[in-house]
Amino acid sequence: MKKWCLLLALPACAQSAAPGAHDVPALDLESRVAQFAPAALTADLGKLESSEQQALKAIIEAARLLDPIFDRQAYAQNPELEAQLSADTSRAGALKLAYFKIMRGPWDRQDHFRPFAVDFPRPPGGGFYPADLQKSELEAYLKAHPERAEGLQSLYTVVVRKGDQLEAVPYSQAYRPWLEPAAAKLKEAAALTKNQSLKTFLLARAAAFLSDDYYESDKAWMDLESPVEVTIGPYETYEDELLGYKAAFEAFVTVTDPEASARLDRFKALLPKMEQNLPVPDAVKTVRGSESPIRVVDVVFTSGDANKSVQTIAFNLPNDERVRKEKGAKKVMLRNLIETKFERILRPLASQIMTEDQLPFLSAEAFFQQVLFHELSHSLGPAFTTKDGKPVEIRVALESSFSPLEEGKADVMGAYNVLYMVELGEFPAELKDQLLVSYFAGLFRSVRFGIAEAHGKGAAMQINYFLKEGAATFDPGTSRFSVDREKLAAAIRTLVNRICLLQHQGDKAAVDAFLAQFGVMSPPMSQALGKIEGVPVDIRPSYPLAE
Repeated sequence: MKKWCLLLALPACAQSAAPGAHDVPALDLESRVAQFAPAALTADLGKLESSEQQALKAIIEAARLLDPIFDRQAYAQNPELEAQLSADTSRAGALKLAYFKIMRGPWDRQDHFRPFAVDFPRPPGGGFYPADLQKSELEAYLKAHPERAEGLQSLYTVVVRKGDQLEAVPYSQAYRPWLEPAAAKLKEAAALTKNQSLKTFLLARAAAFLSDDYYESDKAWMDLESPVEVTIGPYETYEDELLGYKAAFEAFVTVTDPEASARLDRFKALLPKMEQNLPVPDAVKTVRGSESPIRVVDVVFTSGDANKSVQTIAFNLPNDERVRKEKGAKKVMLRNLIETKFERILRPLASQIMTEDQLPFLSAEAFFQQVLFHELSHSLGPAFTTKDGKPVEIRVALESSFSPLEEGKADVMGAYNVLYMVELGEFPAELKDQLLVSYFAGLFRSVRFGIAEAHGKGAAMQINYFLKEGAATFDPGTSRFSVDREKLAAAIRTLVNRICLLQHQGDKAAVDAFLAQFGVMSPPMSQALGKIEGVPVDIRPSYPLAE
């Protein structure tokens, strides 16, 4: 079968340039690398039968094969750049390579994709499109060739030039050298496990790697109930900043805590009630499947999009609205990561940016529940809008502006829903104040990811909105924030309303204007974050069980 070459052309200014061959803005790479504190993440495998441990090993091997795919999705020339950087054995060269590996490319994700190992900007489309393709050109091409729109806009294709034409190459062809062996490893794991739901998912996902049809395997993943919980495939579209269409490969390999998961089961039954409680007109609300299982897991290995720069602490998948309408979405809480980040990042960060009287309200339990309800809230609110008289997914209508708005929505709606659970008596009354302070402080953890990143921009949007509403105040003398808890609860409600209406309307220009007003690094935020000392931005994980 024909092989497709994805080594797309570098911008002209870089075609003959080795990394760092020209002058690039000087960065203190040693301090940049130090922002990511090493952390070993492990789990107790003692309860796993031998068959499941062997299956786990094969799954990890499959997950490793997604790393070279993601490297090329982030930027097609990443493998060549890494090889050139590896040749420089000096201290400076080692630091540059280390940061390259953390960032999964030569641009600083925490600083508006500022180049540190090349002297040209990141192509907005990463490695999913020709590096010189502009959004206006692609939109004009789609308008002139509507018959090709489905393939070019697919989540699971790479766009390449062929003469003056643009062609869509299915992932199964573009990444065949890695997807074929990954599929084989998943089949090997399926033969080893005794868990029927895991076997069913692994076989379905192996087939999807070779067919590009992920619908059935997404449904099988929703039904997965196994001591080994694996999420593997192309999911999030954050890497595609050209249009936000293309899904990046990733893997989370975890082991479950059935008892902890069961304790959270009651919340999935309350999702319809949460939807009806949203402070928006009924026309904005959505009816989705209500299965929505919740899993508490410990992560033992991640790869691809799941292991870049800032580490995910929970997720809500699948993103396919067909599956969500039929079966809901699964919420996966990465417990060992959540605990690590609270103790090593959020607690010391809050002690430097919040006033002393607020710190007693900081709570690990409130942080955990905020993370959980963030993920639950991805399944609530608008799903479709109308464009040219036809229903379209909000993701498609808002293009690259969807992700920061959606992450901000999940944050603030998560807080809104925790407060609702307190009102219903599902949580003790004292959690209300703990949630409000922990939620607000947690936004600064996210904004340190950089406002070029979806979660960071969404967090900045919330902070600035609350400052404008008087729900939070900043003292320039001490560089500390405080919240008025009653005003904050009210502002959370109004912000949920505003974001949901923006999504429902599907007006990208209106969303862009809202993000331009609030999704920025404002002077109070810059001043407070500028004085932070000794607190890592995130962790740099290692996985002893995968070694």
